[in-house]
Parts: sequence; C-alpha cells; structure tokens
Amino acid sequence: MLLFSLCLVFLFSQVLIAGDNDWKPVTPEELSMKKGMVEADADAEAIFWEVRINDRSSSKLSLEHYVRVKILTERGREKYSKFDIPYTKRMKIKDVAARVIKPDGAIVEISKDDIFERDIVKVNKTKVKAKSFAVPNIEPGVIVEYQYREIIRNAGAVGMKLVFQRDIPIQKISYYYKPYSKKSKPRFQSYNFNDTNFIKDKKGFYLAERKNVPAFKEEPRMPPEDMVRPWMLLQGLDISFSSNSLYSYSIVIKDPSNPGGFWGGYGLERRPLVKAMLKKDKSITKMAEQVTASAKTDEEKIKRLYDFVQTQIHNTSFDTTLTEDERDDLPKIKAIKDVLKKKQASIPYIDMLFGAMAHSLGLETRIAFLADRSEMFFTPKMTNENFVHQGAIAVNVNGKWKFFNPGIKFLPQGMLVWYEEDVWALLVGENTMQWVETPYTTKEKSNAERTGKFELLEDGTLEGTVTVKYTGQMALTERLSSFDKSENRRQEEIINDVKSRISSAEVSEVSIQNLDNHRLPLIHNYKIRIPNYAQKTGKRMFFQPGVFEYGENPLFATADRKYDVYFEYPWSENDKIQIKLPKGFSLDNADSPSPLNDTQKIGLLDIKMNIDRSNNILSFDRKFYFGGGGYTFFKVRSYKAVKNMFDAFHKADAHTISLKKNVTP
Repeated sequence: MLLFSLCLVFLFSQVLIAGDNDWKPVTPEELSMKKGMVEADADAEAIFWEVRINDRSSSKLSLEHYVRVKILTERGREKYSKFDIPYTKRMKIKDVAARVIKPDGAIVEISKDDIFERDIVKVNKTKVKAKSFAVPNIEPGVIVEYQYREIIRNAGAVGMKLVFQRDIPIQKISYYYKPYSKKSKPRFQSYNFNDTNFIKDKKGFYLAERKNVPAFKEEPRMPPEDMVRPWMLLQGLDISFSSNSLYSYSIVIKDPSNPGGFWGGYGLERRPLVKAMLKKDKSITKMAEQVTASAKTDEEKIKRLYDFVQTQIHNTSFDTTLTEDERDDLPKIKAIKDVLKKKQASIPYIDMLFGAMAHSLGLETRIAFLADRSEMFFTPKMTNENFVHQGAIAVNVNGKWKFFNPGIKFLPQGMLVWYEEDVWALLVGENTMQWVETPYTTKEKSNAERTGKFELLEDGTLEGTVTVKYTGQMALTERLSSFDKSENRRQEEIINDVKSRISSAEVSEVSIQNLDNHRLPLIHNYKIRIPNYAQKTGKRMFFQPGVFEYGENPLFATADRKYDVYFEYPWSENDKIQIKLPKGFSLDNADSPSPLNDTQKIGLLDIKMNIDRSNNILSFDRKFYFGGGGYTFFKVRSYKAVKNMFDAFHKADAHTISLKKNVTP
C-alpha cells in the first residue's frame, strides 16, 4: 500500500493525458502569456490538466493523462526540466509523449529513444520503476505538454481519489469518468469542497471540472493534505456474500449514504477473519498456558504473550534479506496455528496469533480496524473503508479495552504507532462490533534526552561529544525509518541532520545503539566540532549555551496562516550540557531566561545555568515539553497564540551569554 500510494501521489502531482499523440491546438494567447492567469507571480502554471478514467473493462482500469504547462520563470524551468513517471508491477505505462512549444510556435518533440526506464525507489527490497525523460530546450516562455496512458490490472475506479488542487496553479482541471456500468451515474464523496459535481459528457463519460485553482502551498505543522486539499472519492454500492455456516449465506450491502449500515456491513465482511483468530486450537492454548504459567494477573499474562510473539516468531515483514518476490513466495498461512508451527509470519498474522493466545486464556479479544490520522482525521460518519485498516488486537483487561500490535517489530507494549493513537477504532468480534477511541502516548514517554560535554576554545571553536537517547514515539519513528538501511547510511543521516542546522559542523565517530531492542532507549553518539561557534569582539566572547537548539529557525515564520496547526504527538526534551570555558576567560553575563509556560500546561520551557568557577565549567539544563493534556491540534484562529508561544521558546533557546578576558595583574 505504501508503494502504491507513492505511485499515486506522484501520478497526480506531476503534469500529464493520453491519446495517440493527439495534441490540442495552442492558442496565440497561450504562446504570448508572460505571467500567470491564476497567480501572477507563479513560476509555472498549468493551462489545463485532464485525466480520463475508463472503468468499463472488467479486467483493467485505464487512465489517460494530458497536461499543458506554461513555464514562466527560471525556477519553473528547473522544476519541469525532467520527469519520472513511476509504476509498480501491477501497472503499465504506455504511449508516453512530450513536446516543447516555443513562443514563436516552433515545436520540439521528445524522441521515444530519449524515454528510458530506471529504478527510483527501493523499500524493503521492493522496487518502484519509472519512465524517465529530460525535457529539451526548456526555458521561460515555452509551453511543455505531456501525454501518457496508464493501465492497472485487476483494478476498478471505485475507491480512487481525485485531487482538485496541485502544487502548481491550474487554469482548468478536469476529470472525465466512465463508470463500469453503462446505466450507472458517478457516485462520489467530496472532501474540503462542495462546488463541483459530475455532469454527463460525450461517449459515456461524465465530467467534473474546476477552474482557476491556486497552487497548494504547504505550511509548517499543518494537518494531513487530505484534510485541507479539495478531493473526491469515487464510490459504488458494494454488495457481497458472507458465509454464516456451511448451509447459509448473508448478503452484505455497504451503502455509503448510510454510515451505520455501511460500517455494519464492513464488520460482517471481516467476521470470518475474527472467527479464524478465535478458533479453538490445542497447540495455541498449550503454548499460551506455558508462556503465562507463573503470571499472577491478566496484565502480566498479556505482557508475556506480547513478548513471546514479538521475539519468538520471525517477522517476515521486517526481514531485510527478503526481496519482494521472495516475500510473496513464502508459504501461505492457512490457519493461525500455522504461525506457531512455522515460527514465522507477517505483521497481521503475528498480531492474530497474539489475539488467539489471549483468547485461549479466557480474555475477551477482538480485531481492531484503526483509522490513520497521518492521512485523515476520520470519524465513523465517513463511509470510506480506505480510511481504516487492520491495525491491532483489542483485549478487554479489567473492563477496559487495550490495544496491542506486536507485529510491529519495534513497538513496545502499551503503544501504537503515532498515527494510530487517538483515533477511532472499529472492534470486530465474533458476534459483535463497536467503535472506541485509542489512547495516546503522553509527552513524558516520547522523550529526547540530549547530553553534551563540550569545550569552548579560545578561537571560538566548540568541540565535544554528544549522546542522544530517544524513547517512545521518537524512538519508534527513528527505528521504523532506518531499520532497513545500511550502517553507513544511518550514520550519514545523523550527520546530515546536524549539518542541516549547523552547516559548518564537523561530525565524526557516529555510533547507534539499541536499534533492534525497543526495551532500551535508542542512542545516538557522535563527536562534533563547530568552528566560530562563539563570536569574539575585543576582549569579549559571545555564544549560545543551548547547543542543541543552535541554528534552529523559528517554527512559524509568517504572521498569517491558512490552515490549522497540527503536531503529530506530544513530546518532551531534556538537555544536560557542560561547556568548559576557554583558558583566560571568565563568565561576564550568564543570566538564565525566565521559565515559559501557559495556564493550560500545554507547553513548557525551563532553562537553568550554573557555573563551577573552580573548574571554569558552565552547566546548562533545559527542560521542554509540548502537547500537555493531549493538545496537539489548534484551529487557525489560535495560530497567533501558538506562534507567540513558539517564538518565545525560540528566543529563550537562542539566548546568548558573554565571556570576558581576564585581566592579568
């Protein structure tokens, strides 16, 4: 799903319709256009953006793309000088054509020989290929237009997302849609807009169109794009059959216009999966009893089961030695007991083994289908099954539902991945289902403890050693993003992260500890040297003792804002810094900034400094948190208050102190 989403994101974020090189006429107004019609200061502007979706075939989905873009500035020339059209093994890209039209009407077409294939992404040995080409003779004033056709095998248009705003201004964006049935009209849901509908067009197509659409511009700490961009979801009335027994079947109808009935049908479709997990099996019960033999409480039993499936079952989803094809060719799991027998499985089966073992001990157990707030702030009123996924096992412990996802290799018990916390979850049991909300990890548990021992040299250079310990969501995010990378690549990323703040920094002797052991903090160690860290003026030296915040820019730079403010999860930071001051210098001014907090205890910054005069060592202790009480989302009307808070944090973190050169008697 990650790779398929990646392809769709790129697919709908670049320029591109197809036809047999059937180019539309270019008007004199388009040739002479010198500035944007939608946004006067645009670097490039799409004159039109068309996608034709043909869902009439039962074996494939066909999409044709055609976009015409006017290049207006040098930045626009750079952005559209080369292209990748990604695809996976389920997809085929055909009839790629591109050309450049100069202001005088002269045309330069890209030769088929200039279009080539290459690998552009590799995730867990899964490759994403691309049709790639460079655009010749591109310069401000030209028109660039592209066409291609995309074929997706064994797919339909129902569930497809149609985005009506891109990162470039568009004079006209058009989606032509031919539904599977000749008698059907398009069914859809609109998000973040309600001024566009499908109208009947030619040759069985329906047209949804918007004009003069400004470019989508990201803002720091904004909600997911699906919460702010206008888009449509293509839908259909889903009818399926669910087996109740050997001799009876139920018809399941999922009508998007009826949320209760829709999710009831969704749950019914998944009850066979729940029944498979809860099916009694002697081998599962025996193992569960052995693992929990000396446990006194249900909490202790759960902990031991969690540790067992996470450590004793080989997780093929995180096996970096397997290619995509090798992972597909692994023996199929026909029953949950096979996971115990084979001692290996992917994420969902490891989760279900945990659920089966918990159920065998008499604990009420269900499969939890969770929302993903990295994509959408879902509510059960939304009838889109793509908004939820099989994400965890829910176990009723002492009358309260708790959530467990041991199939995520690096996930500690008691947590979910950040985007599955504080979301709606549909708990599906053998004969029941209900909506509940998942808890979130508190700010104290997601912590970065940063320790630095430095020496400030007489020429203003700062050098020393750094240790950073990550816990909670901060550690999990880092582990999930780097487990499949080489050691050298992980070290490079730490170095690049430091240099993104301090370009002159020299980072060496990087090491990483406990990457595979989530029971311990994830630790980064390195040495650092920063020339000219302190500024010398006459007999004084000025520097920022908050080394870990050095080089950071204000989080919110603009006075106004369009979108709400959204932080992914609450977090905290604890810094302990020691700086040995240069010989011959002593502290001149080392006042600490005043503590900063708010009445609701959402955020706090407390800095304390002390000097050991006998050893000439400055101690700097910083405590910070944000997201107290679970506050991580703020309406745009609260932007000024949030901005003021973070501006105050930044000012305190950038606080400088001065040293003076000692006078020799």
